[in-house]
Amino acid sequence: MHDEPDGAGPDGAEESEDPRRLLVRALNDRFKESSLSMERVAAKLKDSLGRSGVEGLSKSSVSRYLHLERTDLPDLSVLAELARIFGADAEELARWQAWRQQAKLAAERAVQQRRAERRVGGEAPAVGELVLYAPAVRAGAEAPEVQAGADEVAGGRPRSRWRYLAASVAVLGVVALGAVWAGHRIPPASNGSDAASAPAVVPPPPERTASATASATASATASATASAATATAPAARSTGGSASGVEVGPLGEDSRCSAPMAGPSGVRLRACAMVEPHRVVFALKVDNPTASSVEVTVKVAAFWTSAHHACEPGPAVTHTVVAARTAFTTDPAHCVTARQEVPVAYQGEAFIAAGDGEEWVGHLYSPRANVYPGGETLWRCAGDVPC
Repeated sequence: MHDEPDGAGPDGAEESEDPRRLLVRALNDRFKESSLSMERVAAKLKDSLGRSGVEGLSKSSVSRYLHLERTDLPDLSVLAELARIFGADAEELARWQAWRQQAKLAAERAVQQRRAERRVGGEAPAVGELVLYAPAVRAGAEAPEVQAGADEVAGGRPRSRWRYLAASVAVLGVVALGAVWAGHRIPPASNGSDAASAPAVVPPPPERTASATASATASATASATASAATATAPAARSTGGSASGVEVGPLGEDSRCSAPMAGPSGVRLRACAMVEPHRVVFALKVDNPTASSVEVTVKVAAFWTSAHHACEPGPAVTHTVVAARTAFTTDPAHCVTARQEVPVAYQGEAFIAAGDGEEWVGHLYSPRANVYPGGETLWRCAGDVPC
């Protein structure tokens, strides 16, 4: 006998298309089959993940994960460990991970929608919410017109038409600049990972003078004023924390590893790259925070010049057993390419499968290394954030 979570729903109840409800029902089915109590499940989670710093391992947390009417979602490593405890295979875990990701995105969209509705309805923003305000216009009032050849006076100062023309040109400049930078980006990796940035073409190196910086600041100010009425708080804060979890220097001085992605049986996968004076190398890292050894198969690849590349000299695929509370890193010497004499964006690519098979259940990219002739490297993470 074991605890029945409140709100779990009757057996055979028709599943909703809501991804969190699908996940909850799947977890409840496995929980019932396990004949474990919630206390025992929580104890197993703490034994495996207690030293990893992951939260949400208590009995009350487990109860919330199994409750249809709650909104709690387990951490990816917790979800992987629950799959191990309940005896779910890699294919079933992959479904759970997909539902969790869909539920997380749905919750984020709902928050953004509520914020937008509050702004439209004139409600005050929530504490800590950043909102850009545009000058108010009275209901029924028309926007002021600029008369050709005439000056307007505001606050005792003349405001000529040239100032309006300059502001318009500045706004158009910022829009054009945004379009150019957008051309250097590619949609996110297909695996839906929050950690990895997708392959992208390297932008030109920044060469900013004092006058260019001042001009860009003025243009950005004008653009922000013009678009403030439709700006949202999430967009204003979209880059905050995007590089969270990225490891700096894990392979050497000029290297990065991605934020972790959950893999089989509670392990965590990272994709890595390192820039050296005459070459770029790629690797992956598997952390095992659990109390048990985990058998995995991994593959390293790379992406540059808009194409995927197999590792040379290889081998690209490695079968290994990662001991409890240890980490395994592939040999960077197995995946190497020479630096080119033109600017190139490089990324490592990592795959992981359970056991000794090659049915990849995890896939992500490393942070992007924008490598320039002469030795300069600029690292970029998800959202094109420096990292």
